[in-house]
Amino acid sequence: MADRRPDLKRAKDILARIPKARSRLRQRLLLAAAITTVMERAPIVVGGTAEEYWAGGEYHPTDLDLCPRPSARDVTAMQGLGLKREGRHWLRDDLPVAVEFPGSGDDIERTVDIPVNGVVVRMIGCEDLYLDRVRQATVSWPREDVSFDAALEVAITNYAGMDWLYVRDRIRKSEMAEPDVGRAMAGVHRRVRSRARQANLHRVEPSPSRRAKRQR
Repeated sequence: MADRRPDLKRAKDILARIPKARSRLRQRLLLAAAITTVMERAPIVVGGTAEEYWAGGEYHPTDLDLCPRPSARDVTAMQGLGLKREGRHWLRDDLPVAVEFPGSGDDIERTVDIPVNGVVVRMIGCEDLYLDRVRQATVSWPREDVSFDAALEVAITNYAGMDWLYVRDRIRKSEMAEPDVGRAMAGVHRRVRSRARQANLHRVEPSPSRRAKRQR
């Protein structure tokens, strides 16, 4: 892997654009771009920002989720940008959005590259985001919760382009590695895909709160 040297000047220039950005999604993508320029490994956008990107609507929490967790050099670079850590979040007083690093991201196999202000930002692929939401939905299964709803939004919006064979194979691997979780994931997936298929057959669009145009 090529050595990635932090570009603090470029990152600061991008951060200065955040308060004037036209949407909360754009604000988070700009923050992701700024942090990408200073981290040793290009981070991957996950969580609510990825859900908003792939499902096309507003996601209310204000933080940006990135993987993997920062190295010691990354921490120094982020401090050089004026970001400070408070609990799980990194923030700066003049910025309306904070960033959190929830995990390693080792289970992410597919990403897409998004150009943001001249920086290539890595976004979790829609299939891996879908699988993440399906796994989270197993906690309440068979009751449907917000994770189930999120999986359904992603499935409806991306139904025609989703690699359903890949999704099936990943769930089968989960069934072998973690039988109880894997079986629950299979159940969630069957229900979600059935509803997404019907929604697409009848040309049912996602709810109004999810139809906002993606801001790249």
